[in-house]
Parts: sequence; C-alpha cells; structure tokens
Amino acid sequence: MPKRDRWDSDDEEGAGEADKSNGEDAKPQEVQADDETKQPSAPPGYKLHNPLLHGCRSVYESYERLEHLDEGTYGVVWRARDTSTGEIVALKQIKFDEEITTEGFPISALREISVLLALSHECIVTVREMVVGSSHDKVFMVMSCYEMDLQAAMKKGPGATVPFAQSEVKFMMHQLLSAMAHVHENWYLHRDVKTSNILVHKSGRIALCDFGLARKYEVPARKMTQMVVTLWYRAPELLFGESEYGPEIDLWSVGCIFGELLIKDAILQGKGELDQIQKTFSLMGTPTDETWPEFASLPSSGTFKWKSRDSNEFGKKFQINSFSSTGQTYLDPTGFDLLSKLLTLNPKNRITASDALKHAYFSDGVKMQVPNFFD
Repeated sequence: MPKRDRWDSDDEEGAGEADKSNGEDAKPQEVQADDETKQPSAPPGYKLHNPLLHGCRSVYESYERLEHLDEGTYGVVWRARDTSTGEIVALKQIKFDEEITTEGFPISALREISVLLALSHECIVTVREMVVGSSHDKVFMVMSCYEMDLQAAMKKGPGATVPFAQSEVKFMMHQLLSAMAHVHENWYLHRDVKTSNILVHKSGRIALCDFGLARKYEVPARKMTQMVVTLWYRAPELLFGESEYGPEIDLWSVGCIFGELLIKDAILQGKGELDQIQKTFSLMGTPTDETWPEFASLPSSGTFKWKSRDSNEFGKKFQINSFSSTGQTYLDPTGFDLLSKLLTLNPKNRITASDALKHAYFSDGVKMQVPNFFD
C-alpha cells in the first residue's frame, strides 16, 4: 500500500489563474482503455463498492499514484491506477483554500461535481467516484482518462508542423458542438471553453472538461458575473460588461476554437481587455445600430475607445477554397459560413449549438475523419 505521505503532500502552490490566456486550470490528462464501450472487468472476488452504504473509498487502499500531471486554481491532477481493476484513471485532488472555501468545502469543487454528475455525454469527462485521504481536506475526484489537452496536442502531435485536414477539423468541431449542445440542453453554461479545457484521447476522441466555472442559466437571463471565460475566448458582450447572458457566450468561444483549429494558433490574442476588443473588431468589424441595436445599452459601451472601421479582416484571415502556403486548413464555403455565424458580434444572432450541428458544413463536402494526434 502506498505511503500516506505520497497522497497527503501539500504541494499545491503556484496554481494558475482562471483568466490566463493559455489556460492552466487543472484537468485530467491520461490514458483510457482502447475499447471505450466496455468497462474493465473486475478481478475474481472483487465486489462493487457502494458509497451510499459504506462511504467513499480510501485513496490509499484503492489507487496507486503514478505521476503528477497538472495543477490549477482549484485542484491538482494525478495519473493513478485502480488497485482493484488495474484501470488507469485521473485523480483530481481538490484544493482547500480559505479564500475559496465555504463552510469547510470548496464551493467551486461542489459546483463542478454537481454539474458533471448531471451531465452524461461521450464528449464530456465523467466523475466515476469520490475518494478520500486521512483528513477532511484530502478529497479526490476519480475521472475519465485522456492523454493531453487539445492545446498541447496541436503542438506536440505527429502533425504539429502541418495543418489539420478539413475532415479532421469537422470531426473535432462536431464532437465539441455535440458536447456543447448537451450542456446547454441541460441548462448549464460552461463559461470557460478553450482548447486547454478540451481533452484528447489516443483514439482521436475529444472531451470537454473543467466545469469549475459552470452555472445554471435561465430564460430570461438572470444577472451573473461577466468576469468569466479566458480573455482570448471571451465574447464581446462580456468584454462590454453584459451580466445577463446565456449559451451565446460559449458559442463565441467555440468559434474561437474553430478558427484556432484552422491555423493552429489562437485567433484573438489580446494583451488586455481593450486590446482584445480592438482585435475582435478588427477581425469582425465594429458594431452598428443595424447589426447590434442593443450594443449602446451595454454597461461599458461608452467606456472603451476603439478605431471604427467599415470593413473587417475576417475574409482575408480565413480564405475560402484557398490552398494557403501559410499552413492553414482548407476551408470550404460552408465552413466559412459556420465560422462567421459562431463569431457573430450580436449574441442574439449567434448560432446555437443544436443549429450548428445541423449546418451544411457537417453534411456537405468531405466526410469527417478521426484526427491522428499520436504516433
């Protein structure tokens, strides 16, 4: 049995902030069984543990820690092996910090656990069980296992120096939109969709993770904080102080990811909120009374100053039917149309996840193909 100090170590300093553009929040990143349709068979004599009857299992007796994987604001992630089944899993050790803890247990962790337990989709990470250590502040989420996040996969995979095939981008976008539709149909907002919060399995499947900022939403929208979503993926309405928002903010982030998959680099790399606004308007144009009538009523619409322009760089940056020498994925007219509908400035006109799944981009042209992220 592993020594207790291996699990009870408090090496949790230096957590990444949720608002950093490259997104370092903790996430599970390891390997899963090749056949994902079957659960690993239990060894002879193994009995299924019922936490309702016996409480949470002990991390010392149930899992062997293999390696440290990642660390973020709300947790530390380890690669571990289930000692009963031999299965490789991700263990997310929840951080207990006085500044983010309410009545003894971190409220962010409670929210993430409750959201993940409410969702069930092949493209969303799952919580298998909770296990505990020797003290009240040693609590672990046992999660699905993946190799790495999408941001890292784009830089480290066998095709890191070449663009994705259009068929591969279609596959990834369809999976991401399927996950997003499921989240929104269950009345949740993710509020931090980015490539570092999408995990990649060696089979090529991807899954959305890190629901620490997720919240329930309502119609009509209720007020929530606008200080959400990593800056490079933040919708323009949030940048201008909108507090009554809905799924549209997640779809803007999905649009940013679509563009990132095409050029293998974040498309809006602002150095601050004002610079992010300027880059957004340079790409998509500035809002007008015709394109975004409600813009003038946003809390910060009169606070920031920017250069107005009649044109935008969108068509130049993402060229249709062009075999570019700059390393960009080939984009057909339907793909260009979907991208523009995801990156629509006016949130009321932005396409929904369910409508995006019905878009001609996924039915016309080349068929979807599973990406090859690993050798």
